[in-house]
Amino acid sequence: MKNSLLLAVIILAGFGCSQADKTTSKAQEDSTISLQTQALTKTGKEEIVTNAYTMNSQALTDISDIINLPNVEKVLIANSDFTLHEQSSSHATFYDDPKTHSLAIDAANLDFRTQYAIATYTLGVEEEGIFELGFVSLSEFDGESHYKLFLNDELVGDFTNPRTELDFHEVYFSTGTVFSLKAGDEIKVEAIAASNGLIPEDGGYAWARGRWRAVTLITGEK
Repeated sequence: MKNSLLLAVIILAGFGCSQADKTTSKAQEDSTISLQTQALTKTGKEEIVTNAYTMNSQALTDISDIINLPNVEKVLIANSDFTLHEQSSSHATFYDDPKTHSLAIDAANLDFRTQYAIATYTLGVEEEGIFELGFVSLSEFDGESHYKLFLNDELVGDFTNPRTELDFHEVYFSTGTVFSLKAGDEIKVEAIAASNGLIPEDGGYAWARGRWRAVTLITGEK
């Protein structure tokens, strides 16, 4: 009988330790999950701020359709409204690519692979108002081009095309900031070619040409 009682005490003690260990382990697991969730949330917010974009599911949509995007009030077309800056010792230059209705960089020029090209537009009275600025690029599967958007020489947008196997799909970026735009304000776009080293071409790799289509003025509130 005594042996039976002793055995029961040992079993209960062991069960209690086991449950305590499980509780501690569960608490540690919950803490780890919580920390991971916080880290993912923080990373997610950073990604949203720097890389907020939507990609069109169709290739080479009609450029006139940009005005039909949600809350787009005005579209500044890259290859018709913007002034192209000439090539210099420190900058590449854009060319008009009629096949994609965009501005692009001639990446076959080796110097242009490491230099930004510049285009500017001066706002008129008809563009005055409270707007968020958006940006429309074209995806390219051979590289993820980088773009900078300036308002009066202040950097307001910093975008990188997403990695994709879809060529020439419109990518819609958002600055996430509302501006009070006035006549005489200058919008400047800088873009640079890029290669992801995935598409063999002529003994090397193909390069994306920094193609972009427009800057958009999106309805906003101050």
